[in-house]
Amino acid sequence: MLRRKVEALTVRDADGTEEDRKALEPRRTRRSAGDRIGYLFGIALLAAALLVAGAGGAAGAAEPSVLTRKQPTNRLIDSNDPYLLLHARNPVDWYPWGPEALEKAKRENKPIFLSVGYSTCYWCHVAERTIYSKQEFADLMNTWFVNIKVDREQRPDIDRVYMAATQAMTGRGGWPNNVFLTPELQPIFAGSYFPPHDDAFGRPGFDSIIESIHQAWTQDPKRVRENAEKVTAALREQQQAPEASEPIDPRASLEQAVAVWVKRADQERGGFGPAKGPRFPQAPVLALLLGTQRLAPGIADIGVLTRTLDAMAAGGIFDHLAGGFHRYGTEPTWSIPHFEKMLYDNAQLLGIYAEAFRLTGEPRYRAIAIAVADYLTRQMMAPEGGFYTAEDAAVDGKEGLSYLWSRREIAAVLGGEAAKRLFDAYELAPMPDQESLQTAEQTLKNETLGVLRLRLPIEETLKRTGHREEAQLIAAYAPERKRLLEVRNRRPQPARDAKLVVALNGLAIRAFARAAQSLDMPQYVAAARASAERMWHLAYDQTSGLQHEIFNGRAQTDAFLDDYALLGLGYLALYDATRDTLWLQRARRLADALLAHFLRSDGRLATTTAEDQLLMTPPEDGDNVYPCGSSAAVDLLLRLARSTGTARYADAARQVLDRLAHRLEGTPESWPALVLALNENDFRPSASASQIRLTTEAVVRASAVARTGAERDEVLVTLHIDGGYHVNANPATYDYLIATSIGFDGLTPAQVHYPAATLFKPSFAPAGLKVYEGEVTLSASFPRGTIGKDLEIRAIVSTQACNSEICLPPAKLPVTVKRDGAP
Repeated sequence: MLRRKVEALTVRDADGTEEDRKALEPRRTRRSAGDRIGYLFGIALLAAALLVAGAGGAAGAAEPSVLTRKQPTNRLIDSNDPYLLLHARNPVDWYPWGPEALEKAKRENKPIFLSVGYSTCYWCHVAERTIYSKQEFADLMNTWFVNIKVDREQRPDIDRVYMAATQAMTGRGGWPNNVFLTPELQPIFAGSYFPPHDDAFGRPGFDSIIESIHQAWTQDPKRVRENAEKVTAALREQQQAPEASEPIDPRASLEQAVAVWVKRADQERGGFGPAKGPRFPQAPVLALLLGTQRLAPGIADIGVLTRTLDAMAAGGIFDHLAGGFHRYGTEPTWSIPHFEKMLYDNAQLLGIYAEAFRLTGEPRYRAIAIAVADYLTRQMMAPEGGFYTAEDAAVDGKEGLSYLWSRREIAAVLGGEAAKRLFDAYELAPMPDQESLQTAEQTLKNETLGVLRLRLPIEETLKRTGHREEAQLIAAYAPERKRLLEVRNRRPQPARDAKLVVALNGLAIRAFARAAQSLDMPQYVAAARASAERMWHLAYDQTSGLQHEIFNGRAQTDAFLDDYALLGLGYLALYDATRDTLWLQRARRLADALLAHFLRSDGRLATTTAEDQLLMTPPEDGDNVYPCGSSAAVDLLLRLARSTGTARYADAARQVLDRLAHRLEGTPESWPALVLALNENDFRPSASASQIRLTTEAVVRASAVARTGAERDEVLVTLHIDGGYHVNANPATYDYLIATSIGFDGLTPAQVHYPAATLFKPSFAPAGLKVYEGEVTLSASFPRGTIGKDLEIRAIVSTQACNSEICLPPAKLPVTVKRDGAP
């Protein structure tokens, strides 16, 4: 009975359980011996504690001085973080993670109550209302524990360490992630949302749990510490990396990973996982399946991909009025979502639907991609550039309240005939928990609240409404959806987390840059560029490196591995879309800083610069909701190696992959982003740097600045040529050689001045060749007044890079000309 009571603590799903499920099931079946041992330690400890405390009896009274103490704010009031500030007026004496709290725990010999959440986490808000805002709980927490709040989006390294502990001790995880620790930061007991008091489902309440742990700590501290040490040892043992039996085979890894995901696919309703389970977007998996259609289309039926894309786009997980995708579907038909909207989901899905359109030519994918892009630029983009992190699921403590409709409400907005027409194409999927959501009037009239979604099967809906294809259907009902959205926007709206996380902005930059090409929507480049510039100018410093987040205009928190890698990939995507070498240069600087900060001598990539301050190295167990830091770093390094021919990038990627080989060998399906990167970049374990395909664009970069003067206007174009390479001078030594030259879109210079050449004497031309090397500047002059303030000038540099052995393909390098003194 006691064991069942303890295990019941983890029955309730909390927010973000996709990382608990990772592959929606397989992690549980692969739990190691260390997992099982840690789980049993946690169960045994709490069982003993409950026995000491009287099996979950009511908590005892605290000291009178504590009960009468008033505290209008706590230490979180000084935090520049939206989630921590939500708790700043709790009576709980919260500390942010840091030396003050950790030293207090050691000095007073108190256990730590660590609570990790994030600002749009539904059950985090429930806990804040039902527990942390109550003086009765605060008095006990302040007396018995040192209480620490952590935003998982601000400190993902801390979250990963203690999520691993929670999963090992309970078999699952979610947010809030609540872990009781010794002063040495070792886990005592863990769980997700706890009800305030013992409930009808047999779950111990938070009051019972904290008293039990307090009793165990004060009456048998030696045993508590011994168990915590054993759990910690088991966690560290899991991180020991065995040697891979064979080098990585990218194609074999691709085939194995795709085969696993095809086997897990729901062939009827799309998505992956058990028949009755929830449905997550699984963006890295969708990207893998999409990439496979380009790289090796015979491996998997495209239907596995398109069924999921179609089901998501038709379901309630997609916001048919405002665009954008909710976090996940709570049941297998994708009809009822968990209503959070996350930047990382929508950024990746923008890119996936845009690429699916380019691959298949299906107009419905273009329509969905544009709807997602419109949502992101309208609702999630800061005026100065950059994308916010998330939107909340609840309003006034009721999940989804702002998104729900009744048929009567829709008829009142549209009118009876228009509403009837709308319901030929759309339906309202009923919410399962009506009582907590309905108003008194709706309850009285027996109205059902539901989520708007397209009617299935779609073929019958098309026939009923007289449309040939889904994109046409979507376009036909745009006026009705617009009117409904206008009414919905007048309701109370979910809160928005307004911090800008660098890694997630990297995902968005990459998605918008690629969508600009896939959809032929050049305006998307502007959105990508605005975000990219803001990240660079606010979050990057050449001396101190990159910061992780921006909030209230302030960059803060040392960046993590995924910040460097994903922002670098975003810049490379901008370079691909614009051919502006500025973005290639910045991607290289980020990659260089990444290697300096995170690459260890044994080839391992650290994920945080704060490893020595944590209980253990934060685990990386694959590509979950978006590519993990190691996968993104390898992708960045391999792309830079191919585009620049810089051998050290290829060598570093190979080092990292040698350390990751055993992970890919065992479960490549857990690393979809990494598997895709290896195949897209044609990675070969034994390939030398000389085998990397080079281009002129990779070794020659151009920048330009315009100046206005009293006598003439001038544009200066500077070429930056990598060491070991040169370009032909102008004039070239021989007529058949391609001379370096500059031209301008829509402008003809009065004169172009080319600098003096350097004489290069290779073995095949002992008389010498006239070339430019290193950094050289070409100038073009125009009549005074040609360069107006509002004129955008584009220069084109025609050139060809060579070294002492080969010439690379000639290239035309587009350059955006900046005004003198512009950043």
